[in-house]
Amino acid sequence: MLESIDFKELFADLGLDSTIKGGNLVCPFCGKHAFREYRDNGVARCHACKWAGNAINLVDQVEGVDEIKILTTRMHLSDIEHSKQDSWNEAFRKLAKDLDFLAQVRAYFAFYKSDRMSAPYYQQQSGYSRSHFTKVLNGNFDKVSAKSWKEIVAFLRKAINVGQLRKDMMMGSQYWRENIKDKALLRESVDKFR
Repeated sequence: MLESIDFKELFADLGLDSTIKGGNLVCPFCGKHAFREYRDNGVARCHACKWAGNAINLVDQVEGVDEIKILTTRMHLSDIEHSKQDSWNEAFRKLAKDLDFLAQVRAYFAFYKSDRMSAPYYQQQSGYSRSHFTKVLNGNFDKVSAKSWKEIVAFLRKAINVGQLRKDMMMGSQYWRENIKDKALLRESVDKFR
């Protein structure tokens, strides 16, 4: 539970020196840059004075608080951890929705096969380079900035109606015979299969 507590933030909240030097914080007990946190188990240790403990121990010893204050602090730190976990889960769900949407966008381009409904057309409309647009379209979130990802996905969500795509795909070949009123678009689409 306490593994996700950031001691640097906790030091700042407690009014302690939160500068890091060589990966270490200034120990509030001996004043040396020898205080290191270990995120895998939520414990910190000063390698100079040998103090060791978790965030609750630190707050207790720095502020000299009583048991009620320790429980309140523990609940507060627990709320921070849950908030971080909820935030991570929310980001994970959003990314999964984006990836699902992008798969449908790729199906859109494959289904309609029109110059006016193609990836290059939308890429030009987005204002992003072909490289960035393609990386986002293919779901390569690790190869673009978060800003580019969000803007391109938002643009595609506004520009492409995947609900209509699902309806058109359910119609099968009937879609091509009955729903394309624009003869030039029909000719352009069918010519791709000659």
